[in-house]
Formats: sequence, C-alpha cells, structure tokens
Amino acid sequence: MNQKQIIFFLSIISILFIFSTNISILADLSSTNQISQPITFKTYPGYYENLESSEEINIIYPRSSIPVILTPEQSCIIQFQSIPFDTLTAAITTAYDSLSESIPLSIDDITEEDNIKYATVTIPENVPAELYNLTLTIETEGETYSTSRPRAISVKEEISDSYTFVHLTDFHIGDIRGLTKHPKEIIGWKAARKVVEEINLLNPDFVIISGDLTFGQLYPFEYIFEYQTCYDILQDFTVPTYLCPGNHDGYVQTFQDGFNFWEDYFGPLYYSFDYHNTHFLSVNSYDMPARARLAFSYLVFNWGGSFQHNQLDWIENDLTAHTEANQTIMMMHHNPLWNNTADSLIGRGYHNQEEILHLIRSNNVDAVFDGHVHYDNITIDNDTLYVTTTTVSSSYGGDSYWGYRLVNVEDSMITEYNYQEPKYSIPSYNINILDEQQKSITIENELVTPITVQHEF
Repeated sequence: MNQKQIIFFLSIISILFIFSTNISILADLSSTNQISQPITFKTYPGYYENLESSEEINIIYPRSSIPVILTPEQSCIIQFQSIPFDTLTAAITTAYDSLSESIPLSIDDITEEDNIKYATVTIPENVPAELYNLTLTIETEGETYSTSRPRAISVKEEISDSYTFVHLTDFHIGDIRGLTKHPKEIIGWKAARKVVEEINLLNPDFVIISGDLTFGQLYPFEYIFEYQTCYDILQDFTVPTYLCPGNHDGYVQTFQDGFNFWEDYFGPLYYSFDYHNTHFLSVNSYDMPARARLAFSYLVFNWGGSFQHNQLDWIENDLTAHTEANQTIMMMHHNPLWNNTADSLIGRGYHNQEEILHLIRSNNVDAVFDGHVHYDNITIDNDTLYVTTTTVSSSYGGDSYWGYRLVNVEDSMITEYNYQEPKYSIPSYNINILDEQQKSITIENELVTPITVQHEF
C-alpha cells in the first residue's frame, strides 16, 4: 500500500470517527465583535456594522480570544449589545475553581453608540491575580438576563515592561496529516492538548496563536465540529490567549464560510491591543474575497498570503496612532517576506506583499510572528525580526518537529526567542507531568535547557 492509499484510508477512518462524535452546541456563542479598553483594543469599524444579535444580551469584548489584562483598581471598557434595561451588573468568577466566588465590579459609566453599549468597570482593590470569567446581567420589566464570556479578564499583580509570551501556530484541529508522523497523538487531538498542558506549566504572561487553528479541507460541514472542538481545547489554557486567522480557518466550501465561524467563536479577523508599552497588531493575511477562498475538499485554489486595501488602510492608521509605543509587534499567518506563488493552483502570489512590507518597514515594526509552513525560521530584514514557528500537530518535513516558542521581553525589547540556535522552537512532549497528587507533583524536563514551571493545586 503506497502513501496516497494510506492517507486515503486514514481519511475514511477519520471521517467515520468524527461523525460518530457527539457534537454539542456551545451556549457561549453569539454574533461577536470588537473591542475598546485602557489596555487598548481596536478593530475595524465595519465589524460593528455587520453585528447582529438575537439574544437579550451579548458580550462583544472582552472574550477568551481577545482578553483584557489589567491590575487591581484599573478600569476597562466592556462592549456589549442588549435589549433596553433598567439595571446592569457585572461580575467576575475564577475560571478554574469548582466552587468559584462571584466578585462584583463597580460600573462607573455606561454609554451607547450605533447599537453598541460601553460599560466602564473597575477591578476591586484586593482581587487575587487570576484568569476570570466575565458575567453581565441586566434586569428589565421584572425579567433578568445574564451572559458570560470565559477567560475574558486576566488580573495581574503588576504589568511591567519585562514579561514572557508563547508563540504557537498551526493548531490544525481536524487535520489528519499528522497521522503520518505520530498517529496516536492525533487521535482525540492529544498533541494540541499536550501543548496546552506544557504552556500552562511554563506560565507565560500570555499566548499568541497565529492562525490555522482548524483544517476545513476534508469533508462537508466540518467547520461545525472543528471550530467547537478548537474552542473547547483553548479554554484549557490557564493564561490569556490572543488569536489571528490562517488560510485553513477561512475556506469557503459546502456553502459555509470559515470566517463566519471565526467571527462567531473568536471575534474580529484583525485588531490591535497593548501590553504595557508594547503595541500588538493581530492581522488577517488570508484577506481575500470569498470566491478566491473556494475549496472542494482537498482541492483549494488559493492558500497563500493576501491583504486587501481596507485592511492595509486600517493597519496604516493603527500604526500611525501608536508611534509612541516602545515596541511594535505584528502577528499574522503568512510570512510577508515570502512570495507564496506555489500556494495557489492559479499561480497567484502574495497579494499586496510589497504594500504590507512597506507598512512594516516604514513604521519600524520590531517583530513579525507567523506560521503556515510548519517549520522554524528566523530572518532579520531592515531591522525587523521575522519569527516563523513550527506546527503544533500537523505534518512537517526536514529537521522540523511539533513545538512552540517561548519569547522573553526585557525593558520592552525582545531578548530571547530560540530554544536552540539558530532558529529552533521548543519541541513538545518534553515537559511531562509524571505524578500528580493532592499536595505534590512530579514534572520531568527532557529539554536540554532548564525551565521554570508553575503549578497550582
């Protein structure tokens, strides 16, 4: 049996397995949107224009895919949609306690513009550093309605200019190509879950995930399963997570547009936020019309990089508005240095490649984090660091492996980003919990460098 026959046979098994899975519907989902806050979140105005909600109340921001990170006594602005109400209350609860206490937030101001409501809330003084769920409750005409967003607010003792974050990419929930490498770890998406476990032990300040969280290229209507499964796995992170889409997240097939699922589960396709004095832009490098994103199972016409002018204008305006940032970091799926002509059946290269590179170079963007190719690469161009990280669980070649990258920032400058020189990320399955009891835990480190871990009992 040759390799193509093996892959076809495994595909049939995977399809039968997936359809036999009980698919529940997330109660947390809604038509979602953008952001605004002191630790700034900004997105494109058109995102609000297309926002519709059939629910009595719907939290737009913050959410688990674009959380707010702040300290006690600091304020943030919650964006939401709702029916008219008499009273509004806000509260946070710890994300992982079996018996969690509800901590009320003071509401300092409520405004409304274009059917979007903005509530300014303040974190109480003595709130412990933790990752919290957010709940809003309205009362109207004797009726009470509540809604929650998990892992939406992260409270830290302090936010400094020295911190760590993890970059991972190409999560690929639903992708069976990893079966050719480590078949046991693909069943049940063990590889993705293992990476979450390891990153939780490393306890970075936050995680950025640069696209291809799903697959979208195997069987009809698979996005229904893949997006929900991916969403569920991401909720196991005990640190904040920020996402941007990749090509596999946005294919259009069997009358389903993957980006519609993205907006429902994760929010806008591009946005920006600040962490201390660093400005982050999360952008969509698979930005093309729906007709150009058509796919028929494995047959895809374009899977390379693309930016349209609306997004380029937004990026330019956002960069111009944040020139005082000590550091600017951009995350996207496709490395803009590489002309992905081979990533198209019709020979379409990286659309508006020079335009996005001009914005990066002329605005002195310090670093760009990307994925797509399933291997590690480091390039410095015009003083901008381009960091490409391998896949979490899909196929790979050469000297690649499954992994993720730990990034150290000191005084608002990236100082470390390689596990081993000159380019390599941390290989997964090397930080292992061997024994966990009520008051003790044994952790094995098979990496060649020492690590610091944190585990809460």
